[in-house]
Amino acid sequence: MLAEPIIDLKDICVTFKEDKRDVHAVDHVDLQINRGDIYGVVGYSGAGKSTLIRVINLLQRPTNAEARVEVNGTNLLGLNAASLRDERRKIGMIFQHFNLMHSLTITDNVEFALKKSNLSKADRKKRVAELLELVGLTEKANDFPSQLSGGQKQRVGIARAIANRPDILISDEATSALDPKTTVAILDLLADLNQKLGLTVVLITHEMDAVKRICNRVAVMEAGRLVETGDLLQIFSQPEAPLTKDFIDTTTHLESALAAVKQQPAIAHLKAGSVLVQLGYQGASTDQPLITELYRRFEVSANILYGNLEILQNTPVGNLLVVLSGTPKHTEQALVFMKEQRVSVKVLEKGTEEVAHD
Repeated sequence: MLAEPIIDLKDICVTFKEDKRDVHAVDHVDLQINRGDIYGVVGYSGAGKSTLIRVINLLQRPTNAEARVEVNGTNLLGLNAASLRDERRKIGMIFQHFNLMHSLTITDNVEFALKKSNLSKADRKKRVAELLELVGLTEKANDFPSQLSGGQKQRVGIARAIANRPDILISDEATSALDPKTTVAILDLLADLNQKLGLTVVLITHEMDAVKRICNRVAVMEAGRLVETGDLLQIFSQPEAPLTKDFIDTTTHLESALAAVKQQPAIAHLKAGSVLVQLGYQGASTDQPLITELYRRFEVSANILYGNLEILQNTPVGNLLVVLSGTPKHTEQALVFMKEQRVSVKVLEKGTEEVAHD
């Protein structure tokens, strides 16, 4: 089944004037998001990710004439004000600071999003009750925002954002103000809504942990440009851009582990036939008893110094830092064998010291 684009941004530029100079917040970006995706856009503060995503519903208009913004097959830039308002109802948004009205109850906060709908008062009340049940807040219907935790406030924000049954839900750093446990709960709720309602979710974040938990596709932004895009497994197992590798290290801690490993005396004095390697593996390759096979086939022993294994999109993905030891010939054969087993092999250090003989 072919993927169906629901968001198609072409040649998007957004330029601001700041102290008499041009700031290119978004610089000639193309971005396509398919229906049903949970699409993560990740970047550090100032990368332009929030500005780019606000282009989707034209809360931020492109500043170049060549730009094209298509949502659900409609070019939003060609719409009049009334038609644009109708299209915006198909795009819900949630924010870092919740944006709730403190003088209204939770029920009234959610119902406020339905004021412009054609629903009767009774139908609005019924819809609000459904939404509060969906986000797990039925018992808080008559409470005020001040009585809720941060996670509960964000659930109200989500209920309000999906009140008009949008096709798209944009989460703009919506978990940044939450503690780790609450962040996981909100991310899981977004993934649940993606499945139950068929929502396309666009997740704007600076946290790779959030991306790897629920996203199926990822775009990495830096200085207004997309530096890398791809499937989540591809990005994690074969990152290309330095910034992508940096983000992945923040969640796997591989670089810091490698720095610690290289300080060990045994690594500084590797014998001939010994190599320090980084092994990357995913899916079926993780099911093979490779370490055992290396010794059985080649008499090469393996000393595992660091390991990281994650389950991404129901697929195991992992990295190991390992010292392989054997005769130079057998070690080389072991490296070839692992590559044949679809294991990514990167030789980090190669032993040169001769083995002492009695």
